[in-house]
Amino acid sequence: MDALTGREFESLQLHKTYNMTAYQAVMYLMIIHNIIIVFFLYLLGIKKLKTMIKKFLPKIFHGNKSLSSRWFVHYEDENGHRRRKYGNINSFNTIEERMLAAQKIVSELKLQQTIRFASQFEKQILRELKQKESTWRKKTYQCKRSKLKIFFDWTRGKELTKETVNAFFFDYLTNERKIKESTYNDYIRHIKNALSWHNKEHLMEDIKKRKANCVPAQYFTESQRSFLIGVLKKENPDLWFAVQFVYYCFIRPRSELTFLKVGDIILEDKRILIPAKIAKNGKQEYVAIPDAFFPIVQRKISGKNPNEYLFPGRWGGKIGLNTYGKQHRLLLKRLGFDTDRYKLYSWKHTGAVAAVRAGISLKELQIQLRHHSLDQVDAYLRQLGVADLWNLQKNFPSITE
Repeated sequence: MDALTGREFESLQLHKTYNMTAYQAVMYLMIIHNIIIVFFLYLLGIKKLKTMIKKFLPKIFHGNKSLSSRWFVHYEDENGHRRRKYGNINSFNTIEERMLAAQKIVSELKLQQTIRFASQFEKQILRELKQKESTWRKKTYQCKRSKLKIFFDWTRGKELTKETVNAFFFDYLTNERKIKESTYNDYIRHIKNALSWHNKEHLMEDIKKRKANCVPAQYFTESQRSFLIGVLKKENPDLWFAVQFVYYCFIRPRSELTFLKVGDIILEDKRILIPAKIAKNGKQEYVAIPDAFFPIVQRKISGKNPNEYLFPGRWGGKIGLNTYGKQHRLLLKRLGFDTDRYKLYSWKHTGAVAAVRAGISLKELQIQLRHHSLDQVDAYLRQLGVADLWNLQKNFPSITE
């Protein structure tokens, strides 16, 4: 092989250098390309909805701002089809007027897309909520769904941002609806949980729980109880029957009583079965029917189909969840009672207080209340402002004896 001249050698070296530089450039481009792919995969995975919205954002075509060109707004619909919208853009004779007309169309399209994507997000959240339904009690699921629906109804047509979420909690829930602290905290818990399914809980960073004073419904005094019983017996016998289940058996009026069936009452044992699917703690339990109440129950259900609801609706099935609560509230309001303090649930507290005063042991009361411990019963009575001191009050010796 002939030896290379100096110029040939330099040319060969330059060629190698060029090839190496080109190779490095390709490698750098591949690295950049991979970084871009990873970045877009990240956006698609964590910020999928935001990416989709950006993809379909409308843009103005103006032919380099030429009045001789036909201007339009082009965008992609939800199916990926390219669309054009001309509107009245080309009826204007100046660039400024055309730009304003085009921007108006862009704003309208953005609003439509925001509503469409928000609707898709809402449907996805509610669909996922439905999939989790079997893991909750029916009342819990209904509560979650109700609050999420209110949230999405209010935010519909708005971009889901921190500002929008803040406005929902501060302007709507606080200033307009003036909801209680405990209900406000329920909204926080349910909405934040749902948003976390799509890594959007950061939208609620500014929303803090409020200190809630959980004051239970007030129990009725003996004079109040006597007066109300007279009115109930005369005006609404069905509500009076329901009230007695709450008073004697401590059955929750909304979530348990309305779902009870005739067959859940076991007359031979003087007991009532509370099925797990309606019980607050999700466990099947029994409560006793006191002798003072038993004859009334026996007479009411005698000869009825065990598969019928204990409190049937007007057109069949069970009575509405809020029917008796609403009837009782309207009755109290008409009679001048403070319906923030006195409720249908007050009859449960009234029964518990009467049981303690009658000398029923806390252990028996615990079983009937279906509380998990005596400490819980004690805390419950103290919360009502009741202490087991009647025996002490009656028998405490006089200082003069």
